Amino acid sequence: MKKNKLLLASTILATALGMNNLASAEVNYVKSGVIDGAKLEIHKTIKNYDDDKVLMPNVIFKFNIKPDDSVVAGKKEEKSGLDIKPGIVDGLETSKEVSYTNSDKPNSKDKYTYFDFSQVKFTNVGIYRYVVEEVQDTVSGIHYDSQKWYIDVYVVEGDNGFVPKYIVSSKTLETKEPVLFSNSFDTTSLVVKKEVTGNTGDKTKNFKFQLLLKENAYFSAGQKVSVTITSEKASEVTTATIGQPLIFELKHNEQLKLDKLPVGITYQIDETSKNSDSYTTTATIQEGEQSQNSYVLNSDKETDKSPDIITVTNKRDTQVPTGVVGTLAPFAVLSIVATGGVIYITKRKKA
Repeated sequence: MKKNKLLLASTILATALGMNNLASAEVNYVKSGVIDGAKLEIHKTIKNYDDDKVLMPNVIFKFNIKPDDSVVAGKKEEKSGLDIKPGIVDGLETSKEVSYTNSDKPNSKDKYTYFDFSQVKFTNVGIYRYVVEEVQDTVSGIHYDSQKWYIDVYVVEGDNGFVPKYIVSSKTLETKEPVLFSNSFDTTSLVVKKEVTGNTGDKTKNFKFQLLLKENAYFSAGQKVSVTITSEKASEVTTATIGQPLIFELKHNEQLKLDKLPVGITYQIDETSKNSDSYTTTATIQEGEQSQNSYVLNSDKETDKSPDIITVTNKRDTQVPTGVVGTLAPFAVLSIVATGGVIYITKRKKA
């Protein structure tokens, strides 16, 4: 008898939800937002991740489900006639996670987790309404999805009590669609430029530099970031390894560029040959549209969304050695006096 009641209730609910083919309900969930069963699928994607040279952060996205306390007591669904009630969480795992690591690439940007209602202790037939949201965390460069999803769990009476039969998801309680949380993350760029100035500055000389990308919780040691070194004649593409110094050389008007640098990573730039060979070495940094400011070589700088341009200038001016003039001056005076004496004696003889 209970099996017949369950079948009848399921048929009525399926008709009310527009699910004529129960067998294909789970397959069609992606399109319909209605699933036959007790598990709610949560789909997570990184919508702007389409370049495998970009480093995915180590990051965990968290989702919470809770009863929708805004449900008005005594409210019924028109089609099924069932009471709509705030969800019950007794027996429900209310928090789920989806994890990404530096090893993830665009082909693994879509991930899934599930809320399982099969062990929830429902007290009667009806529609139990929940709300699912993503936790708004504070990881640098990550944009979190603030969409709120409404989840209706249709509960019927089964052989062993009240069981979830269908799950309906929607953004507005009007249009059914599958739960999707769509995130994105920022990258930035770093440019290191070399300038040589002064009346004896050698613009053909190579100056030695070091770049260090520091590991942290979101970017692990050993991961690689693309680097381009550009001169007037050619460009060389190489990689910087997080946690290991990258040694490189730049002449006047040459530059190093990281155009896919993660946001939230700390770097250091140093000219290892600074202030040598009578050069004075200084550095400036321009962050985004801001004006240039002084940059202390080999100091920590954490990346944000604004691109950084660091210009390292070596200046060398050579003046006339004033000590030489001072040393010769007495001899010059004696020479002039002697010459004058010779002229005087010559004139007297002629007279």
